[in-house]
Amino acid sequence: MSQPNDGIKVIDAEPVQHATNTNSSALNPNALLNNTLDGFAQLGSRINPFAQRLNKGLGQVRQYAQEKLGTAENVTELPQEYKDLEKRLDTLRDVQSNMLKVTRTFNNPSYDYPVQVQQNLMNITNTVTREIQQLTLVPAADRAAQPPSTPEEPKTLLHGLSRVAAQGSQEIGVEDPLGTALFKYATITHKVADARVRMDQAVVERFNKPVQTTLNASIEQANKARRRVQSIRLSLDACKARYRSARPEKSEAARLEVEQAEDQFVAAVEESTNLMKAALENPEFYRNLSDLVTAQLQYFKEAQELLSDLAPELDEIQVTQESLYRNSRA
Repeated sequence: MSQPNDGIKVIDAEPVQHATNTNSSALNPNALLNNTLDGFAQLGSRINPFAQRLNKGLGQVRQYAQEKLGTAENVTELPQEYKDLEKRLDTLRDVQSNMLKVTRTFNNPSYDYPVQVQQNLMNITNTVTREIQQLTLVPAADRAAQPPSTPEEPKTLLHGLSRVAAQGSQEIGVEDPLGTALFKYATITHKVADARVRMDQAVVERFNKPVQTTLNASIEQANKARRRVQSIRLSLDACKARYRSARPEKSEAARLEVEQAEDQFVAAVEESTNLMKAALENPEFYRNLSDLVTAQLQYFKEAQELLSDLAPELDEIQVTQESLYRNSRA
């Protein structure tokens, strides 16, 4: 029998003849499972030309169910290094997935402006009403000649503050000190809001999308190989179980089947190990984190510079108005 790599325990199982107790087998969950699967196998051999493939699949199901019931014997163990790699890969996948759950917030510009949801519903209703009216009242030729509508600005909290401040400035008039202050605030806040939108876009493009690609590519590829190892291991243990219970005339064929399953198992473990190591050693996530910080830093730096210029101007207007107010009360 072929010898597996170090660390993979493959137990040679010599055929053993077991006495059958028909009275106790009816109450034995393992016996019930075997009887049920044997029935499926016999049925498949009658109606399915690929009965051998069916029996192989049922062998995996039988082995898996026995392991869950705790009745399986001589389960092939994986190397400790392999188990450690699995834990590390699961941890890396969880870290990246959990970060994406949060950073996906940047996909929606209105994440800091929940009141905008209600306004959006009203805007959608008004837009649909206007379009219906235009389709009804405006001739097709005139509709084609109409200029395209101007895209709306992002629905963010800062854009909302800029918008209402600008409206207030227009209503009061920029010749009034309060109108001037509101105009300055609206102008700077709009620039800060645009900077925040650029940060959001940078996070989406340089963090969210690359991390999602990593999860879907190298990590998922490694996990697919892990699932294949599990499937082949179940097949190997099922083959060993058949070898233990094989009749003498079928013992040699069952032994060869075990050897083939062992070779497949060792190759699958090696492939999965290499893929897990490649996923864990991939430095791409370091770049993604750096790009995330860079996007945030750029935004906060730009916001700090803009607001630092605005604050002294508003302070000057405030001091002037307080002085005028005190003089008027003297």
